[in-house]
Amino acid sequence: LHDEIHSSSGINAEWPLRPGATCSKSAGTSHAQHHTEIILDVVDSEREALQAKLDEMEKVLDGSDAELNIVNEMLEKITKQTEAAIITITKEAEKVIDEVNKKKVGLVSQVNALKMGQTERISSFKDDLKGWSKKRREIKQALGNVLKTEDDVAFLQGASEIRGDLKARDKSSTLSELNSETVDKWINFEPADNLAIQVDCLDMGEVKLIKEEPVGTNAVINSNSRVNTARRHRRRNTAGNSRDTEQETPLQINLERFTEENAVIIRYTDQRRAGRRDQASANAPRIRAIHQIGSCGTNLGDFFHPCGMSQLSNGHLVVADQRNNRVQILEENGSFVQMFGNEGTGIREFKSPGDIAVDGEDNIYVLDTRNDRIQVFTADGRYKKIIGGIGTGQGKFCKPQAITIAATGEILVADSGNNRVQVLSPDGRFSHSFGREGSGEGEFMEPCGVAISGTDVFVCDHHSHRIQVFRLTGEFKSTFGSFGSEHGQLSYPSSVAVDPNGSVIVSEYGNDRLSVFDSVGRFKMCFGNEGNDLGQFLSPNGVSICSPDANQRSTNVKFYVCDAWNHRLQMCDMIC
Repeated sequence: LHDEIHSSSGINAEWPLRPGATCSKSAGTSHAQHHTEIILDVVDSEREALQAKLDEMEKVLDGSDAELNIVNEMLEKITKQTEAAIITITKEAEKVIDEVNKKKVGLVSQVNALKMGQTERISSFKDDLKGWSKKRREIKQALGNVLKTEDDVAFLQGASEIRGDLKARDKSSTLSELNSETVDKWINFEPADNLAIQVDCLDMGEVKLIKEEPVGTNAVINSNSRVNTARRHRRRNTAGNSRDTEQETPLQINLERFTEENAVIIRYTDQRRAGRRDQASANAPRIRAIHQIGSCGTNLGDFFHPCGMSQLSNGHLVVADQRNNRVQILEENGSFVQMFGNEGTGIREFKSPGDIAVDGEDNIYVLDTRNDRIQVFTADGRYKKIIGGIGTGQGKFCKPQAITIAATGEILVADSGNNRVQVLSPDGRFSHSFGREGSGEGEFMEPCGVAISGTDVFVCDHHSHRIQVFRLTGEFKSTFGSFGSEHGQLSYPSSVAVDPNGSVIVSEYGNDRLSVFDSVGRFKMCFGNEGNDLGQFLSPNGVSICSPDANQRSTNVKFYVCDAWNHRLQMCDMIC
């Protein structure tokens, strides 16, 4: 401190001070007194400096107070503005909420109106469908009435009259043995006015009738119509004498096809042959319809054109509800379990789902037909992955119509637009394909159903009206069926399934029935006809065999049919 004092005041003094010593800088003054004065001067100087700083800080504080007041005023102003804005926003929000509620009420009303309108349209559609079905039945009935007219009965009698030279032929000869060589000898034809002007024998047992006027609904012979005509046949008795006998000769007249605008083909089969055929089929299996599930609509459990289905291991039915663009899961008794999907192109969205398959792990494969892909889901409807996409390359699809999964896990897809069947590995990768466009062996005209039994693959060749059989590796094996409505013939087969006994069940879109064949294509039976009663069909589609009960010893087979345009499923039982 001594040094600092002298240093600051320019005084040099020895330190420590001795008692009584005098300061060399201030003669006659004690060193301590001198230092005290200096310290007081320093303190006063420092006090003045501090006071100046304090005054300056007070001025700053005064300025800060002013600024703080300004800030407070601004805060109060902002607070008032904020409160006013909140009040305004709240009022606007309340107005918006009111408008939204009003719009919501309006939208709900519109939705309800749309639902009501849709319900009315569905009801109208049902009425129209019933009307169409009624008209179809009326047309069929009208077609069957052609032989009831006097002229046509007269024509049938005249056209089927056997001349006297029949006596020289085998008495077992029948009208069904007509052919082009014997038509002149066998038929004595005197046409009635405006009835027929020409009779051409086309093939064994077939006669072509050409009318002067175009064939209308009153001029076509209905399938399975039966007419009894009394004919006078001249026969010889054992004594060689001739006598006239009146004989009832029942004929079954079946419609074959139209060949021209004004022509119809009639096939003649005599009752004796039909009797032998009925006796031969007496031991064939029988099918009965047990119950139906669903009706036309958009509610849960209703359908709009169901066209494919399969079953989970717990027995639940998984149905492709095509026109509703969704998948429904139902119990076997028809109780609703779950639904997923709606119209669109995204995940869990569908465009006309066409078929369903289930693998050994209960994964659900949905054939998303118009999206040209397969979507895979778990048994409870959770999305897993997508397979495929539109195209003609390997693993790509064009309007695929059917899917099935082999015991090995391989996925078979009827790639209809590409006229081929594609085989994919269990993880969805392309393995191989077979088929191309055409009507020859191994060629397709829109394949739309596929089933597998062992290593044999059965394919519905839709527009060729036949079933083709291949090895799983793709080699052609055989074919059966042809266009028509006779036993063993097919009309636009749409789905195929093979039961545990090896029977091949085919749904016919065109004949509104099911046809059953054995594993090598021999006809066994057919079931159903056009209509909406139980056991009748309107364009049946997907067929799904029920999993056999391990405790059931019976060889009977239960299966489901997607009765597409009756908008329902029918459960059937084939009694073997």
